[in-house]
This record gives sequence, C-alpha cells and structure tokens, in this order.
Amino acid sequence: LVLAGATWTWQLVFVFVAFALWGIASHAFGAVQDVEADRAADISSIATARGARWTVRFALVAYALAGVAMLFTAWPGPLAGVLVIPYLVVCWPYRNVTDAESDRATAGWNRFLWLNQIAGFGTTMLLIWWWFLTA
Repeated sequence: LVLAGATWTWQLVFVFVAFALWGIASHAFGAVQDVEADRAADISSIATARGARWTVRFALVAYALAGVAMLFTAWPGPLAGVLVIPYLVVCWPYRNVTDAESDRATAGWNRFLWLNQIAGFGTTMLLIWWWFLTA
C-alpha cells in the first residue's frame, strides 16, 4: 500500500480488519479437525485450548464479522462481504462438534480449501474492478 501510494482511510481500516478476522477464522476452523491428535502430540492451538465446539463457533462469528466489516468499505468492497457466506455454510454443521468427534470437521476443511479458490478468484475480480473504477 505504501509503494502504491495508497491513502489511509477508515474504509481501508475496515478492509484490514476484515482480512484479519477472515484469517483468524480460517486458522481456527482449520485447527478443529486435529484437536485430539494435537493434544496427544502436545501441540497447542486455539482448538486444543478452547475445544472444538467453542472454536467452530468462534470461527463462525469471526467470518460473519469479516463480512460485516466489508459492508463499510467503498464500492465494490461490500460485495466481498457476500464471499463469506459459503464459509458460514461450510462451518455451520460443525458448530456442536465435540472434541472426541472433531475429526469429522475434516470434511468441512476439505470444502474450505475449494472455497478458498473460489473466494480468491472473487476477491481478485473485485480488486480488478475497483482498480478500473478508481484509475
């Protein structure tokens, strides 16, 4: 941003907040599938510290807040808020997963990896669109 000469605005702050929340949610949800294995290996993560159910619910809230944060950005930024909906759909079935059955979340994680491809494409297209609008 510095090299591109971007000007800091409150809207750009919302973009960074959304990006951070999205990353935190992704990391948290990714750790759920390994709760039992990570505990056995003495590996610490948010999921091993807080438990699978709490972590999935935390990820749902963080994804939702990332989407909401994008609503406060300049057009076409609010469209990026829609990109969070598939993540909520993928995480939702695991909101009550226990630590003992946390490996069930692997199926959600596999879908998550495909979602990243789609969301990355959507984000790239929005950035290109934004560039054309502001150039």
